[in-house]
Amino acid sequence: MSLRRRRSNSLPTEPVEYPSGTFLRTEKGYFYIVNQSKRYRLITERAVESWSPQRIVETSEAAVSKYRIAAKMKFRNGSLIWNLSDGKLYLIENGKRRHVTSPDVIERLGIKPKQYCTPEGVMVVSLDEINLHELGEDLR
Repeated sequence: MSLRRRRSNSLPTEPVEYPSGTFLRTEKGYFYIVNQSKRYRLITERAVESWSPQRIVETSEAAVSKYRIAAKMKFRNGSLIWNLSDGKLYLIENGKRRHVTSPDVIERLGIKPKQYCTPEGVMVVSLDEINLHELGEDLR
């Protein structure tokens, strides 16, 4: 899914009521998921991609101003992320990052390792993105 921004000249200028679970992108490039009276910030497009949204609504900061910012959203459980800064592969489970320490785990997860490149289905992420998740037990 491409998350490239579509230009729109008619963004709302007043607060808007969005259904819970709606993914939003504002004119400032911020991504949110709304839930009742709150909005959860997704810090990068990679975090958004982990949730596989069917659509992302282009909106304005004014339109989401009625929702208080509750927290930063993490990667979805089941996401495989590769930390560019330390070269470690992690599986997100119960909101924690679990270091994959055995090729047997990779095989159990149905990942086909490719020599000299990142396997399909694994996201390369930054240290800031990794640090959203508390460290869990290693996966062996």
